[in-house]
Amino acid sequence: MKDMTASLMHAPLFRADDPQTTNRWRTADDRVMGGESVAHMDWQHSGMEQGVCLRGDVSLANRGGFIQIKWPVTAGDLVNIDGYTGLYIHAMGNGEAYNLHLRTRWLWLPWQSYRQTFHAEPQPRYHYFPFDAFEPYKTDTPFAPRQLKTIAVVAIGRAFTADVCVREMGFYSRLGDTTD
Repeated sequence: MKDMTASLMHAPLFRADDPQTTNRWRTADDRVMGGESVAHMDWQHSGMEQGVCLRGDVSLANRGGFIQIKWPVTAGDLVNIDGYTGLYIHAMGNGEAYNLHLRTRWLWLPWQSYRQTFHAEPQPRYHYFPFDAFEPYKTDTPFAPRQLKTIAVVAIGRAFTADVCVREMGFYSRLGDTTD
């Protein structure tokens, strides 16, 4: 497999080794709508699992089925957004499939988002999510990166035990790309 990181420019929003970026993460789960899933956010400060970790059990009981950690995006995060190709995360986990959900200021209903799926393997690796590959969910509104409001790592849609750690997250662009 080719190492794509050599041809990419990373602009981190969150790095596990940067105390200035660690306090913005929040958890949410389906208990807000009567479900029984339980999310836990843990911090790993050393070893292979360094980062913010989403752990917990996803339950489909009572029409539930999700847990998440989410990052609120600030206006300062978006200053140079037009120059980026998409989002990246450096993550590891228990081999399960997880989603990256984006919400914009133009989405009003809590179930609306733009989504991509990734597998969090036991060894840390980079995952790249081009902006134009995010699938709209329950919305006809086109994705607008400049309107980004939250970025969430989500365990969703089936009963399972979640364990995924994010070591770094941010925007990326391909070297040599230009924007018009």
